[in-house]
Amino acid sequence: MDPYKPHGFGDTLLNAFLEVVGDTGLNVAAQHVEIEEEVHIADDSSDGRIDLVICGGQALNDHPDWAVFLELKVGADENENQTPTYAAADSWQFTWFDTTETAVDELDKASYVYVKKAAADPPEDDKFHPVDWAAIAETFEHRLEGSLFQYPNRSVIQFTDFIQSLQETENMDSPVEEDELTERLKLYFEYDDVIQQVEQAHRQFENDFDDVSDYLTARWADEIRDRFDVAGSGWKIRSNDSPKWQELMPEYWDQDPFGRDSTIALYFRIPITAEHLRNQELSFRLRLPPQRKVHKQTFEGDRSFNAVFTEKCRGEDGEEIRAELKKLDVDEIKLGRASALFTKSYDLDPENLVSSYFTQVTIAVNEFCSENSQLLTLMNSVFEASYKDVFDESPTGEFSGPLSTRE
Repeated sequence: MDPYKPHGFGDTLLNAFLEVVGDTGLNVAAQHVEIEEEVHIADDSSDGRIDLVICGGQALNDHPDWAVFLELKVGADENENQTPTYAAADSWQFTWFDTTETAVDELDKASYVYVKKAAADPPEDDKFHPVDWAAIAETFEHRLEGSLFQYPNRSVIQFTDFIQSLQETENMDSPVEEDELTERLKLYFEYDDVIQQVEQAHRQFENDFDDVSDYLTARWADEIRDRFDVAGSGWKIRSNDSPKWQELMPEYWDQDPFGRDSTIALYFRIPITAEHLRNQELSFRLRLPPQRKVHKQTFEGDRSFNAVFTEKCRGEDGEEIRAELKKLDVDEIKLGRASALFTKSYDLDPENLVSSYFTQVTIAVNEFCSENSQLLTLMNSVFEASYKDVFDESPTGEFSGPLSTRE
C-alpha cells in the first residue's frame, strides 16, 4: 500500500484499502504518507505493539494530521485486553520525519481497524472497526479489473497472487481465473525483454529527476542573488542540502526570543524535490516552523506563537490578507495551518525543466517579495503583533521591507 514503493500502483491500493475500512475522506494524493509495521506503544511500562500504522498529513509538518491503527488477524484470536490497550494508548513510537513519537491527541483524525476472517469474533474494544479479509480481497480484485497494461505486469501478477491468498484464507468461492493469470504470464514471458527495458528506463528517469533536483538545490539561491539585491537588503536565503528545505525570508522574521537557539521564523519555502519536478511544478508557500522548535522546553498550547499567529491571520487581519492573496492568484489558502499558510504553484516546461524553474522562481519571488506586493506589510503586522502577545516584547531589529530588483 505504500505509494512510494516501486510497485507502480502509486496510491491506488492505499486509496482502495482506506475505502474498504471506511476512511474515504483522506486526500492521500495531496499529502505525505508513512506506513510502519509492528509499532510499539510509546510507554516504557507497556510492551504492546500493533501490526500496522498508516499516518498522513502535510509533508514536513511537525506532526501527522491523521492515522489509521490496524490489528491484523488471520488465524489467531485476539489476545486478552489487546484492543482496549491499543485504544487507550496516548502515543506511539512512529517515525514522522525528524520525530519518533506520534501523539493521538494531536491527530485531527484517528481510526482503529480490526481486520479478521469473516467468521471470527469481533474486537473486544468498540473503538476498533471490524473489517473482513473477504471485503478487502473483493475491493482489491475490483480495482485490478481491466488493468493488465495500466500497471507493471510483474506487479499485477504478484498482486493477483496476493488476492488469491486472501480468498483462500476466507474460503471464498471466486478464485482468480486461472486462464486470466496464465494469459498474463504468457504476456510477461513473451515481452520479458521489453518489460525489463522499461523498468530500467523508469529507474534511470528517477535518477535523472534526482540529479536535476540536486542541481537546482545548489543553484537557485545564486539565481535569486543575480536578479535581486539580497546582500545588505535585510533578507536572507537559507539553503539546505535537502531539496525539501529551501527558504527565503526577511532577517527580521527570524528571531530567538529565549536566547537558546529557539526558532521563530516566518519564511517562504521553495521545495525542489524530484516529486515536484515530476509534476512539472514549482511550489511556493509561506510557513512557520514546527511549534516544538519555537517552544523547546515548555509547550504553551493555545498561547504558542504558531497558534496566536494563525488565529490573527484568520481573525481581524484575515479579510485583508485573503484579498491580497486572491490578487496574487494563489492556489490554496489555509491561514489556520502553520505549515502552509498559502501555496501557489507555477508550471514548469517539461522540455526544459532547469531554465523554466529559474524563470518561475524569479517570477514567484518578484510577485511575493518585491515592492509590487502588499502582502509583506500585512504579514509583518501579524508577525509583530503575535510576537508581542506571546513574548511580551517586540522583535529584535527592524523590518527591512521588500526585496529590490537589481538594476
